[in-house]
Amino acid sequence: MKRRAFFASFTVLLAASAAFAQTTVPTVEPVSGTSVIVPAPKVFLTTTMGEIEITLDPVGAPKTSAHMLKMFQTNHYIGASFFRIEPGFIVQIGDLDAQFKGRYPPLSPIELETATNRHVKGAVALARGDATNSGHSSFYFDLADNPSLNADPKAPPNTTGYAVFGRVTAGWDVVEAMAKVERAPTGGPFPGKAPVVPIVVTAIRTDPPPPPKPKPPVKAATKAKKKR
Repeated sequence: MKRRAFFASFTVLLAASAAFAQTTVPTVEPVSGTSVIVPAPKVFLTTTMGEIEITLDPVGAPKTSAHMLKMFQTNHYIGASFFRIEPGFIVQIGDLDAQFKGRYPPLSPIELETATNRHVKGAVALARGDATNSGHSSFYFDLADNPSLNADPKAPPNTTGYAVFGRVTAGWDVVEAMAKVERAPTGGPFPGKAPVVPIVVTAIRTDPPPPPKPKPPVKAATKAKKKR
C-alpha cells in the first residue's frame, strides 16, 4: 500500500527551514476600493513540549483553512496526542488521546483543494483517506519537503494529493524536538511511531478568537390567571 494511504483520519476507524522561514505569510486579499489587508488567521497550539504557531492560508486553501480554523475553535484537539512521528517525513495528530481513544470530530469532512499548495518543510496539511473528499480532522506537519504528497499535475485539479492549509511561523524548534523523541515499539494506529512519553495538546488559542456563542432567547413572562 502506498505510504500516503496511511493518512486517513483515525476517526474513520472509529466510524521551517531557513528558506521556508523567508516565505511571505499569506494575507486575505483586500476588498475592491479599500486599502485594508486582513492578516491571515493564526492558531497557537500549546503542547506538553511547547507552543507552535500556525498561520493559516486562506488564499491557497480557503475552504480547508476555514474548516480547520473552526475545528481549532471547537477545542476538539485539547487532550489530543501526537500518534505518528516519522523523522524526515511528518508528525501527525488528530482525534486520539494519550490512551489512543478517539473522539469523533464535530464538523463534516471537507472538499479536497490541492491545486495551488505545496508540501514544503514547515507546511501543515490535512490528512485524508482514499476517498478524495475525506479530509476531516487529522493533520500533520511536514518535517521536510515532501513532493510525493503534492497533487499530481497530470490529474484533474483537486483530485489528488493532500491539502496544505497553513505553515508553522513560530515554534518550529518544538516540532523538530518532537521528531527526536523516543518512540514505542507498539501502540497506536502506527506501531513503532507513537512517542513513549505522550505529547499532548493542553491549550489552543486562535486569532481571530471564536465568535461569541448566541445567547438563549428570553422567554416572555406568562401572565397569571385571574381568580374568579
